[in-house]
Amino acid sequence: MDVSCTGTETATYQPGLTLRAKNVHTAVSGLLSPCTSPTTDITSGSYGQTFQATLSCDTLAAGLDATRVIHWSDGSTSAFAYHRAITNAAGQTTVTFAGTITAGRFRGATAVEQAIFVTPNVTQCLTSGGLTALGPGPVVLTVNHL
Repeated sequence: MDVSCTGTETATYQPGLTLRAKNVHTAVSGLLSPCTSPTTDITSGSYGQTFQATLSCDTLAAGLDATRVIHWSDGSTSAFAYHRAITNAAGQTTVTFAGTITAGRFRGATAVEQAIFVTPNVTQCLTSGGLTALGPGPVVLTVNHL
C-alpha cells in the first residue's frame, strides 16, 4: 500500500436534478484526512472536480469515466483516472471509483475510492428545485502499486 485515507465527499448539482434530463453543473469536493502511508509523509489530501453533464435523478447512477487531481499534504499531486459505478442498497448509495494514477505522485499505481451517501429521497426529484446535493458522506481511498 502506498497510501490509505479516510475522509468525506460532497456533490452539488445546479440546477437541482429532477426526473427530466437537463444540462447540470456538478461540483464534487473531497477532503482526505487522516492518511497513512508506510513509505511517505503524506497525512492528508483533497480534490475538487467540476463538470457540465446532461443528468436527471434517473441517470445519476450511470457509470462515468473521468479524471480527478488529488492534492497531497506534501505539495505533490496525483491524477486519478477512474471509472465510477454506483449501487443503491439498504438506504445507502455507494459510489466506487476504480482506476489508476496516470500522472504525478504514485504514477502507475492502482487506486480505489468508495464514498457512501444516504440514498436520496426520490420525492426531492419531484420538486421544482430538485435534488441539489449528495453528502457529505464518508470516503475511503487506497492507492497501491502492483
